[in-house]
Amino acid sequence: MAPDPTLPLVLVFDDDLIAHPDFLGAHAARFVYRANADDAVADVLALSPDLVLMDFSMGTPIDGATAVRTLRARFEDLPIVAISSDSRRNRVMIEAGASDGVPKMALAEQLRHVLSFARRTKA
Repeated sequence: MAPDPTLPLVLVFDDDLIAHPDFLGAHAARFVYRANADDAVADVLALSPDLVLMDFSMGTPIDGATAVRTLRARFEDLPIVAISSDSRRNRVMIEAGASDGVPKMALAEQLRHVLSFARRTKA
């Protein structure tokens, strides 16, 4: 069964969650996972997500804060939520332009709140 196109599309940049997509559980959203944010702008342009979840450390040269700054410069109103396990790194991403931050270990529990950031552009 195809995902409901009226549900918010969430683009998740996280090398851990790509290996464990069931961590987020079942929610009224469509999730697309990327292991790194090296092509974050291209991914956002291609997918037009309603929300971006961004980890800080993904084992690549581009960290979450750099990706957030790059995305924010191009997509002023795109909701971006920092999801690092380290609250200090979430703070760095918020200072770089993220809309909010949620500790990764609390993400599954707080996902309903996080999804409230999603743009409601689907009809």
